Amino acid sequence: MDLLIQFQCLFYSFVYGFVMTGVYHIINRFLYKVPCVIRYLFQIVIGISFGVLYFYGLVIINDGILRLYFFFLIFIGYLFYQKYYARYLLYYLEKVVLIIKKIISPFIFFFHRINVIIQKRIRKVKEKWQRNKDDQNIEN
Repeated sequence: MDLLIQFQCLFYSFVYGFVMTGVYHIINRFLYKVPCVIRYLFQIVIGISFGVLYFYGLVIINDGILRLYFFFLIFIGYLFYQKYYARYLLYYLEKVVLIIKKIISPFIFFFHRINVIIQKRIRKVKEKWQRNKDDQNIEN
């Protein structure tokens, strides 16, 4: 493995650690209300898929040769993300989620009103069926 390929692998490992941590935070942000068992299963699947993607990238760059310092650079990318970008990304992610909630809220209100109307109709039909059933029982 020549020096250029090693440099590409080091850069790939650093960027992969940085991006992987960001994606992991975003996914965990959207799954924080999900029950713990399901969240852990998602984390296992995400971890396996990240590992496969990392190794596939190394296969493309340097025929899949793993070195210990590649993992060290992934860890450095993780630390760089945590130290300098985690707060900003999560802050802007919260802003985006808030904007999406404001955009979607009229539609949620509309569907909630439709659901209330449908539930009232269903309750009336059930009461009518119950009265008809009770009337049939009294006649018998």
